[in-house]
Amino acid sequence: MGMNQDVLYTLAKVAVTLAGFSGVVVGLRLRGAPGWSATELRVLWLLVCDSFLVLFFALLPVPMALADWSDDLIWSLCSALLGTWFVVGNLLALRGERRDRVARRLVKVPVITPLFQIVFVAALAMGIALWLAAFDIAVARGQAIYVLGLIVLLAFASLEFLFFIALASKAQPES
Repeated sequence: MGMNQDVLYTLAKVAVTLAGFSGVVVGLRLRGAPGWSATELRVLWLLVCDSFLVLFFALLPVPMALADWSDDLIWSLCSALLGTWFVVGNLLALRGERRDRVARRLVKVPVITPLFQIVFVAALAMGIALWLAAFDIAVARGQAIYVLGLIVLLAFASLEFLFFIALASKAQPES
């Protein structure tokens, strides 16, 4: 079937753009990084990591295809690696949120904070789907599920970006 590199390159461009917006996020915050809460720092790290990981994972299959690896091997390996990030990243994010909640320092943003709960469930489901695809069990192995995973990861980064936009809009005094 072959690989649609244009889709992967497009996702890589979007990821780089989103990562660039993290600089805007930093500029929007009026306080320096030492004044940021643990929640804000965690979400910023997730935003940057998720953005750059989309870039990495969008480009990862290209050298494998250039090396003439089989499609099954490319999509199995890439799906397993991306699925692993979904599970590991989810566990790290949950651990950070739990730590902030126990210390009563969790920063909440209306609408966005509840959506993070949905993200946790979606990340776990996506990780499982990618691992199933890696072994071609119940989910078809291939570029389609892999690209869906990248789009979901971009959606997470976008939500993390919106967290900061919402914080910045809350902090602005009314005119």
